[in-house]
Amino acid sequence: MKLSELIGKGYKGFWHSQERYKVVKGGRASKKSCTAALWFIVNMMRHYRQYGVKPCLLVIRRYFNTHKNSTRAQLIWAIKRLGVKHLWKIPKGEHTLTYIPSGQVILFRGMDDPDSITSITVDEGQLVWCWIEEAYQIHNEADFDKLDMSFRGETPCPLFKQLTLTFNPWADTTWIKKRFFDKPDENTFTLTTNYTCNEFLGDDDRAIFENMKINNPRRYAIEGLGEWGVIAGNIYKSYLDDPAKHHVPEIPKDEKIGIVTIGLDYGTGDGTGDASHAKKGKTVMEVTAITKGFGKVYCVDEFHFKADYDADEVVEWVIECIVKIKSWVKETAKSRNWSSNDIPDLILYAEWAGSNAINKKINKEILKKGITGIRIANAYKATILERIEAAQILLGENRLFFTDKVPKLKESYKTALWDAKEAAKGKIVRLDDGLSCSVDELDTHEYSISSWISYLLAYSGKSPDTYKNSLKE
Repeated sequence: MKLSELIGKGYKGFWHSQERYKVVKGGRASKKSCTAALWFIVNMMRHYRQYGVKPCLLVIRRYFNTHKNSTRAQLIWAIKRLGVKHLWKIPKGEHTLTYIPSGQVILFRGMDDPDSITSITVDEGQLVWCWIEEAYQIHNEADFDKLDMSFRGETPCPLFKQLTLTFNPWADTTWIKKRFFDKPDENTFTLTTNYTCNEFLGDDDRAIFENMKINNPRRYAIEGLGEWGVIAGNIYKSYLDDPAKHHVPEIPKDEKIGIVTIGLDYGTGDGTGDASHAKKGKTVMEVTAITKGFGKVYCVDEFHFKADYDADEVVEWVIECIVKIKSWVKETAKSRNWSSNDIPDLILYAEWAGSNAINKKINKEILKKGITGIRIANAYKATILERIEAAQILLGENRLFFTDKVPKLKESYKTALWDAKEAAKGKIVRLDDGLSCSVDELDTHEYSISSWISYLLAYSGKSPDTYKNSLKE
């Protein structure tokens, strides 16, 4: 098997790099993940066969549960593509891959459990290589430094320690740019790659990028050419470039909905946690439908309540909204002939300083009224940047859609801005001045999906069986 034909052009420097940091940013269909997977499998086997040493690999993603359909699938694809599946142990339901002749292992971890990373050891060989996929999602440089420091100690010749970072360059404010691209040192190899070096694409695949170049140049610069996204002005530029692309009158009839989530922001609390206290501020509810498999997100409805209210009033209003949403779910299921197993779960995520107390009131009323099939939970507050990044990725992958019933949310996506004053101080903050843009709808919508961000980012049909289709990613 001739590796040069298997890998194709554009990655010679990547393939031969022995610098400690090998950092690759690129657009879609640029072969970066496929090439990385091939490199690890080839070199783990080659170093054992030729030199008798046993390099092992640690694969990192921001969220542990995103490995199955991404990095693990990609490495299994590489094993099969190289025709060596019989030499590898690929257990189902486990996050390890083992090279049978030597006992070398590939381990998978997530930065959401940092303690599981710093104490890793292997039974056979040396843990010398690390692959950080979608490295852009590692927001804190300190987390990377902690990981970096775990790769230390002597290594037998000709092994070398190396951390490989692959990612799409969504924004130029990431620490990765400043550290590795603005001022690279002798320990760093960097590469920017894009679809033009992917000779395995067909004409129809290239036509997608050429159309993007004409119709959506901003998106083309990032997803096509692998250039840095810029944090300035509007946040959701891919939405502004082509808003009609993300609008649907209703959820398509062939979609299967797995979960209906409701984000609820009670407005400004008084900080006491006492749900009986009056509150001032707009109360917003956003309804989101997530398809089975977490492939797509549909923003389907929104509700607004008056600014001044007491706890009993808001509970009554919430119950009325829940009844309406449940009715919509029931009618949708009936019109599409869904079986009982196809009717989605309904979860309300509430955010407010006193949400524990007020949620108990809602639950009490739900039981009293005999309403079933609804769960109330406190909103999981992912960081603003995590929520923005998730929305940017969903928009960029054409997986986030808005129906006609969410005009205020759509307007919020159009007007959302970065805070220029904070940016001047080196901080990345979404503007919330109550005048030029409103973030209430954005916050509430984000509450509805925050608990599912890791699943949404883990979504993939990105590891097809054929080599050509796999390299498209």
